[in-house]
Parts: sequence; C-alpha cells; structure tokens
Amino acid sequence: MSERRFGRRGRWAWTALATMVATLWLIAPGLAGPASATPPVLPDSEWSSFLSAVTGPTLSPGGSGTLTFQVGDPLSQDLTSVSLYLQDYAFNPTDGGAPQSPTLGAAPTLGGGTLGWNVSVGLMTPGEHTAGSVPVTVPSPTSTGDYGIRFAVSFSVGNASYLLESRGFFSAGAWAAATQYPNGTPTINASRLGVSGVVPETSVLVSSPSTPLVLYALLGVGLGLVAVGAYWWTRSGAKSRSGTRRSSPPQSAPTAFGRSRSNEGD
Repeated sequence: MSERRFGRRGRWAWTALATMVATLWLIAPGLAGPASATPPVLPDSEWSSFLSAVTGPTLSPGGSGTLTFQVGDPLSQDLTSVSLYLQDYAFNPTDGGAPQSPTLGAAPTLGGGTLGWNVSVGLMTPGEHTAGSVPVTVPSPTSTGDYGIRFAVSFSVGNASYLLESRGFFSAGAWAAATQYPNGTPTINASRLGVSGVVPETSVLVSSPSTPLVLYALLGVGLGLVAVGAYWWTRSGAKSRSGTRRSSPPQSAPTAFGRSRSNEGD
C-alpha cells in the first residue's frame, strides 16, 4: 500500500516538474526582454549625405575652438528624431609614443566638458541640410597629438530606426571581416557591421609652439589624404543598394587615422 502511494507521489512530482520547466521555457524570452534588431541598411550612395563637411580644429593646450559638420536628409521621406553622437576615442601622440585611449582631464573635451557629446537635430525634410557645431576645449595638461573624434548618426523613418557610425566604432577584426570579399576584393558591407551605413570622422589636432614643423607637415598631409580618400570612396565604384560596395577600398574609408587605428573601438 505504501509502495503504491509512493509511486503516485513520484509520478505527481515528475508531472509538476515537467509542467514548471515547460512554463519557464515559454516565458523565458519575455523575461530576457526583446532582442535588439539590426537597423535597415541604406544605399551606400547616400551615406555621405547624412553627415558631411566634418572639420576638427587645430588648438593649443589650454585653448578652445569649434568642431563643425553638416547633417542632411538625402531620402524622399522626413527624418524624425535625428541626433548625432560625437566622442573623443583615440590619441596618436606627436612624440612617437604608443597610441592610447584618451582620458578626461588630459584630452580635448566636447560640448559640456566630456569626451562624448549628443547633438539633437529633430525633424529633417527631404533635401534639407543643416550646419552644426560643437565647442571643443583643450585642458592645459593635454599632450600634443591627434585626437580622433568618431561620429554616430541616428534617426527614424516611420517605424524603422536607422544608425550610421564611423570607423572608430568598429574593432579591427569586425572592420576587416566587413571590408573584404573572400577573394580579397575590397568592399564595405554595412549589414555585416550591423549598421545602416558608414559616415566619416575627424580629429582635433593639439599642437604647441615647441612642436617640430615637420610633424605638423606630416599630420597635415595625412589628414589631407584621408579627406581625398573619403571623397573618392563616396564617388567611385558601382552603386549597390544592399549595403555592399564593390570597388571602394577599406584603406580609404573615412577615418581620422587612416589605416593605422589606435583603438579597437567599443
């Protein structure tokens, strides 16, 4: 009699356990929260129109200036909730030292005295272009060198949210995987990067009277080549509407530091 009761209790326990496991399995996705969706990819021929004319100032330690840019709407629809995010993310010293990440108090600050700054643009209509600027302040202890400023542009069209980011947001591995076909042909695949497109970035050059003129010349030539490469990148090659460029070389992607980045990104 006791054995029969034990068997019934055992079967009841297993049934209850199975029911609990099944219930948890069904509600687990809700407990974990909604999965982040990859933003839709925009035609690469339009990437450069969302953010252009990006220019960083040349300043001395203890000085201040302005970083300028232009935001546009190249689509045939209104852009809502348009915003930009800027961040001082990498430092290449002029004294030949190793590249490093900037730290607050020893690097140029943006807007309200931080390394990152948000700019809200709001609504933009098709064909509209808006010029913008962000104050840049260089603390006195700042070392001379080139400080990379990366950009992210976000907006909505209807119920879809879009995000474009500059080179500095991607690790070297992610960038390499998205900028070359298996046969070695260069490309820029935005869908593989997980963004709607790629935008340019700039830098703030911190100099002092003691900095050798030859270093100024080298930095100026480097930034000039980046600008030319960025222009050629947006103009050349077959136009694809799938987020993949067929002929634009990843070496000339719009980045503050050209091919030798000093930071792996986020």
